[in-house]
Amino acid sequence: MSTEPPLGEGIVRAGESFGIGNEFTGVRVRKVWTRQGERLELHVPKRDYRILLDAMQLEIIAAQEPERFSELFAISFGAEEPAPGEGSV
Repeated sequence: MSTEPPLGEGIVRAGESFGIGNEFTGVRVRKVWTRQGERLELHVPKRDYRILLDAMQLEIIAAQEPERFSELFAISFGAEEPAPGEGSV
């Protein structure tokens, strides 16, 4: 059983986290409550990245085509130009 991450700044209470991973990375996910409402917290322990997303932000993510994430991966890993047929960001 893993240890729950500490409550971040502005978080009043948190639900139990669960993990999603593959051979490249792992992410902890949990529902948290802030003074401004409910959020979904994503935490990458390996790099200590953390973000809180509200319902509107999650809706925007859900509306994206999978190819958009390929474009974001290319930006994150420093590719200068998208591969042919992938379009621009």
